[in-house]
Amino acid sequence: MRMKPRCVPCLLNRVIFEMELAGASPEKQGKIIKKAAEKLLEDYGSKKSSAQIATGVHKTVYDMLGNPDPYRQLKERSNKIAKKILPKAERFISKSKDKLEAAIMCSIIGNAIDFGIEGSISSPEKLEKEFDKELEKGLQHNDLEETKRYLEGDTLYFTDNCGEVVFDKLVCRELKKYGVHLTLVVKGAPVLTDATYEDAVNLHFNDVVDEIMTTESFAVGIDFDRISEKLKNKIRNASLIICKGMANYEAFSETRYKPIVYFLKVKCKSIAEDMEMPLGANAIKLYE
Repeated sequence: MRMKPRCVPCLLNRVIFEMELAGASPEKQGKIIKKAAEKLLEDYGSKKSSAQIATGVHKTVYDMLGNPDPYRQLKERSNKIAKKILPKAERFISKSKDKLEAAIMCSIIGNAIDFGIEGSISSPEKLEKEFDKELEKGLQHNDLEETKRYLEGDTLYFTDNCGEVVFDKLVCRELKKYGVHLTLVVKGAPVLTDATYEDAVNLHFNDVVDEIMTTESFAVGIDFDRISEKLKNKIRNASLIICKGMANYEAFSETRYKPIVYFLKVKCKSIAEDMEMPLGANAIKLYE
């Protein structure tokens, strides 16, 4: 996806959020926001995707903060709260006729958590309070039956944020029942609240997937120029690519890789317009 005018203040608001999160002084914040805005303006209007532009801006901020993981405590809280909700999610799945759909629904609710972004659940604790309400909303777009046709051979699962990754494990467990060879792909370096290899290991994903890989580098979504040849080949030859969240959509939507399915809550107007989806929708959206 290409960056739209309304994406500019959204990105800068996220920068302000992480500067405050890192405890930067007002003087330092002023210097950082200036450099971040300069980087944004340098790339805005280029052929870069919105994910690539955001990567450059956030890398500038992280470097100036001198903090490789300003969201670390929030990520830990998110995983901790999600684990508390896990028994409720397990009960919902066990009572459902389509257990894969139910697991995906739980993971999409987890995708509602985000920080510094309008339209998202702004704290892990709030997710705990609103989980049941979100379950009742159900899915506003559901391409799961069409997606199931591709559940064979090699399947890639690109994760998104901490917290929701706890529920991704439930999805992976159900996917394995279809006999796929399942590769989990997490971030290669801490970026925003995204799950890393450390999170995948701590959550024992090896119990439910065949392989864990990383994107190799610091990137919002995925930097296709910096992933390993092995991952490039897997993406090219996958029977199905599964992507969680908006940043992965922003990155993959600029490619021709298919079939690809997105599990996400549509939290911003730009994504809603690009995907032709209602704002706030819980969606399983397949591109063939």
